[in-house]
Amino acid sequence: MGVENSSKIAIITDSCADLSKEMQEQYNVCVIPMMIRCEDGEYRDGVDITIEEIYERLKTEIPKTSTPSGETIEAVFADLKSQGYEKVLAVMVSSGISGTVNHVRLAAEDSGMEAYVIDSLSGSIGHGAVVLQAAIWRDEGMEFDEICRKAEKLCKDTIVFFSIDTLEYLQKGGRIGKATALVGTALKIKPVLTFDKEGEICTAAKVRGHKLVEKKLISLVEEQVNLPEHAGRRYNLMVADGGIREERDQLEAKVKELFPNFNNMFPSRVEGILGIYLGPGMLGAGIQFLDD
Repeated sequence: MGVENSSKIAIITDSCADLSKEMQEQYNVCVIPMMIRCEDGEYRDGVDITIEEIYERLKTEIPKTSTPSGETIEAVFADLKSQGYEKVLAVMVSSGISGTVNHVRLAAEDSGMEAYVIDSLSGSIGHGAVVLQAAIWRDEGMEFDEICRKAEKLCKDTIVFFSIDTLEYLQKGGRIGKATALVGTALKIKPVLTFDKEGEICTAAKVRGHKLVEKKLISLVEEQVNLPEHAGRRYNLMVADGGIREERDQLEAKVKELFPNFNNMFPSRVEGILGIYLGPGMLGAGIQFLDD
């Protein structure tokens, strides 16, 4: 965290938010690394192991994942307190795929600081975008209680869609959620997934062949923009990839052109934890509505 924050509000999340080091520094966000256990040892997500190394390991093993230890989370709170922070907003990966949020709540109770912990009910760019928007509000001078209220609502107003090449890794990692009915990889059917209201992974659509993925992601975002309840609302856009940066850049350019009234664009690359669950070749897009 090395950046002084005159408002004394710290914002923390976990590495499933897929925030680059540049984003962490730009928005002054503290990221707690999730743990990845491989055959040769344990690594901190985004610290000791890269996504490229994860994809290479997936060829021969399925690494295990775990939440940060209670001691690690407690140390983060203690460090923030020692830096003079008085209040903490924590936005964590969905409880539908990880128990991290519960561990953070326990640590927050004993931290000696005013802390508010949110279950984002999402992952990757989904909860990462909530974290970044909350940081923007903080830096604009918004009061802590208002940031917490708006961030909690923002989780419901942030919708992400992501296509993966295969359900194999979700199945092996035990995070298949409500997408179990999806079959058809032999027919080159590509699942497009999302998070439901309970924060579990579920099916949003299916497309036949990789070439139609981008078109479907854009159409799903467009459906959200055109819903009557979203008429006239301000929004942020998100795009993400798992090892296919060029395709993400193309998708980003197209959504910017099609939805030019966006406030912010948050691009992201999937890191270790979700890389294990999703495998290489993930492409994602999302939208975040801002107005109450």
